[in-house]
Amino acid sequence: MSITRLALGLALAALVSACGNGTNDAGNLIKALPAAFASLGKTPQPVGVSPEQMTQALQSTDLPVTLIFLEGRQTQFLALEIERNGAYQTYGTSSRQSVAFRNGMITATRGLGGDLMSSGEDALLHMVSRRQSGVAPYTMRFLTSDNRTEALSYNCTVSPGKSVPVKVAEIDTTGVAVTAQCAGAGNSFTNVFVVDRHGSLVSARQWLGYQLGYVTSQPLRR
Repeated sequence: MSITRLALGLALAALVSACGNGTNDAGNLIKALPAAFASLGKTPQPVGVSPEQMTQALQSTDLPVTLIFLEGRQTQFLALEIERNGAYQTYGTSSRQSVAFRNGMITATRGLGGDLMSSGEDALLHMVSRRQSGVAPYTMRFLTSDNRTEALSYNCTVSPGKSVPVKVAEIDTTGVAVTAQCAGAGNSFTNVFVVDRHGSLVSARQWLGYQLGYVTSQPLRR
C-alpha cells in the first residue's frame, strides 16, 4: 500500500473509530469528521449540525438518516431518506437539497450548487463493493453554464486496506477501508469507502467535482 493510500485508510479509521455507541456520542462524530482527514491537508471545522439536532432527528423519525459534510464549504447537514428504488436511496432536506446514493456511493446531487447530475459508476462500485483490487472506469456528469452536459472520465485504481469498526449512532458494524485513486480529465482525486461484509458502503469520502469538492457521508441509520 502506498503512503497516500495508507494515510487515507488510517484517516478513515480515525473517523469511524472515534465515534462511540448510540446518539449520546454524536458530538464525537462532529469533532471527528474534519480531523479524520487531516493528513490530506488543512480541513476547516464544519458548522451547521449540533449533537442535539442529530439526536432529535433520529428520535423523531424511523427513516434512514445520514450526515453530509461539504469540506470546502465548512458545512454539514442532516438528510432523511425521501425515496428508495432498489439499491438507490435519495436523501433530502427541508431546503430541497438532495443527495442520491447507490449502495452507499453518491451518484448525484441537487440543490447544492455545482451539482453532480449523474455518474457512470457501475464498474467502480462493483469493484469497491466486492473489496477487490484493480482498475475501473468512472464517469461524472455536470451541467455547464450554457446548459450542456459535460462528462469527465477517469480510471480509478481500487485498493482494499485495513479492517475498521464503524460505530456511529445506530450503525454498528465492521468494514474494510477501500481507496479509489482516480486520474483523468486533467485532474486526479482519491475517494475512500468503508465496505462491510455485505458489500454495503457504510462510510464514504468522495470528490464530487470542482465546485463541491470532497464530500463525506456518514449514515446514522440505514
